Amino acid sequence: MQNANPFREVWDYRGLIGNFASRELKGKYSASLLGSVWSLLNPLATLGIYSLVFGFFLRFPPRVSGNGELRSFPLFLFAGLVMWNYFFVLVTGSMNSLLNAGPLLRKIYFPAFAPVFGSALAVLNQTGIEMALLLVVLLILGNIGWTWLFIPVLLVLLIAFAMGIGLWLAVMNARYRDITHIVGVLLSFLFYTAPIVYPIEMVRARYAAHPWLRLYEWNPLTMFVESFRNIVWDLHLPPVTHLVVLALLSFGVLAFGWTFFQRRAADVSEEI
Repeated sequence: MQNANPFREVWDYRGLIGNFASRELKGKYSASLLGSVWSLLNPLATLGIYSLVFGFFLRFPPRVSGNGELRSFPLFLFAGLVMWNYFFVLVTGSMNSLLNAGPLLRKIYFPAFAPVFGSALAVLNQTGIEMALLLVVLLILGNIGWTWLFIPVLLVLLIAFAMGIGLWLAVMNARYRDITHIVGVLLSFLFYTAPIVYPIEMVRARYAAHPWLRLYEWNPLTMFVESFRNIVWDLHLPPVTHLVVLALLSFGVLAFGWTFFQRRAADVSEEI
């Protein structure tokens, strides 16, 4: 019989979730020479490539930071990539976790959500390193303000949003293996339809000629990326309407994903 309280249910199995997270972290870099150092090298390499292409060749100018001094495209880009990476690794990690735990699920019983949450906990380790690196650099350069206090609030909303999608995809991916390929294409599309590698001002400049483009700002990923940049780069709070929409959307998606997962995961687990 399922626990009526999902928070209590997850809390009761926190030890098992921690074991899955530890298992994934140990296995990720077990056969590599540099080990967990890749958690830092991978995002830095990605940042370097995007900075070269979009900051030098294509020259997307960033807006001035909140302290009125910074015009660093790499840091402006990094602020967008941090939020994207949180979303990307949570969705893809959660999506594949149930399938990866299939052999173990067939041998012993444990709640199907345990590997999903364990995977999410593991991937947050890498993105946490990226976040810390960005904040340390901005702190050293003097671009810090009271708005940073709202970073945890935004991260909780993003995690809820991404986990809701990940829980739904975990079930769908276990049943239909095409989902991995479809999601890969969709994530590539979403990356370029949010202001990550380019400033949102470039899109706003086209509103007069294309009024329908105003819908762009209601893309959840656009709101997450811009809200984060508002907080850590511009040093002012994002629009209240955006925060309200993100809160309602995030917890609504999480509730849907959890309900769908709990109803379907048991049946799918038997098929894996």
